[in-house]
Amino acid sequence: MADRSGGGALRRRVYVRGRGAITPLGETWPASRDALAEGRSAVAPVTSFDVQGYPSQVAATVPFALEEASDRRLALARRAADEAWAEAKIKAAPSRIGVFVGAESGRATYATIFALSRAAGGGARFDHARFGEEARGLATAVHAAAVSPAAVASALAARFSAAGPVETISLACASGAAAIVSATQSIRLGLCDVALAGGVGADVDPFMLAGFGLLGALSARGVSCPFDLRRDGFVVGEGAAFVVLAAEPGPARAEVRGAARTLDAFHLTAPEPTGDGAERAIRGALEDAGHPTIGYVQAHGTSTELNDAVEAAAIRRVLGDALADVHVGAVKGAVGHWIAGAGAIGFLCALAAVEEGLCLPTAGLATPDPACTLPHVVGAAKRRPVEAALVNAFAFGGANTSLVVSRCA
Repeated sequence: MADRSGGGALRRRVYVRGRGAITPLGETWPASRDALAEGRSAVAPVTSFDVQGYPSQVAATVPFALEEASDRRLALARRAADEAWAEAKIKAAPSRIGVFVGAESGRATYATIFALSRAAGGGARFDHARFGEEARGLATAVHAAAVSPAAVASALAARFSAAGPVETISLACASGAAAIVSATQSIRLGLCDVALAGGVGADVDPFMLAGFGLLGALSARGVSCPFDLRRDGFVVGEGAAFVVLAAEPGPARAEVRGAARTLDAFHLTAPEPTGDGAERAIRGALEDAGHPTIGYVQAHGTSTELNDAVEAAAIRRVLGDALADVHVGAVKGAVGHWIAGAGAIGFLCALAAVEEGLCLPTAGLATPDPACTLPHVVGAAKRRPVEAALVNAFAFGGANTSLVVSRCA
């Protein structure tokens, strides 16, 4: 099947065939979706390590038992990918299956990293001789798969016998959404017929809490409340979300209609103040989709002062008067910020809107900031028919990704 939705050359349509997620609120996507619909939040004090003295002492952590894996990213990704693949019920030649994963570099356990630091001598100068002697015994504690960005995609490809294109996207907070864009483009172009796509984040550890804290990006109040007048930063979270996309519809009720990626080319951590890059991504996705009627927006919504205001302004400029019939939600208030996995869980939230008419809310939002005026969904989910939904994922470094999903025609 093919179309010309974006007004360009004939291209294959891309259907959603399976969904899967493991989040701090649920072991599966249905369980997570139901908790999100109730407006619940998983943000809680960190108990896995001593957070005394950290600028932020809360996170949204997955509490469920995971299978043994070389690192936590892989354990989370397997759970979500298995669920999506089982729902899809697809059989395809291995060479026609692709895997596209949004993932950041993994890390050895912080205990091992501290041990390696001590082995270096602990002084102002690196002691090569001491490090060589003491670090030798720690070599087996640093598994190659735990520190490679590509390890998750490679492991999932082997798990599902995918011998087609395999790609790891590492674009900070836009990684998961960008992976879905790459999968969509590969199916459209005929590079594969089936694609497993999504993202994973596993960043609840001392290094990320310290690093984001030093940047001033984390909430000192310990509350994730996107677009709220009181917002003061995001809360780190973890989880994985995946979809199976295909060129054939099967029982699919949704398809990926539009996708666009842009770059601010402005600053490593701050968004371009006018929101030009975000606006171009949104407009590009809508144009690529053939300008369907948007009924729901799953916003990036980090709960940081500037990012939320810039995104809200970009959404208002693009949708204009059509906003009167749109609902807006942001998932990070409930499950924290998954970094590389953030755009993927946002994509699943948009699917819930078009497939089930379920417009998920923004947990933590109580007093909307006048600078972020939008038709927010507050409290519990709202039900309404949604023809198409927009997903935003905007990242450090100015990488912007927007996607449009719609009900199948």
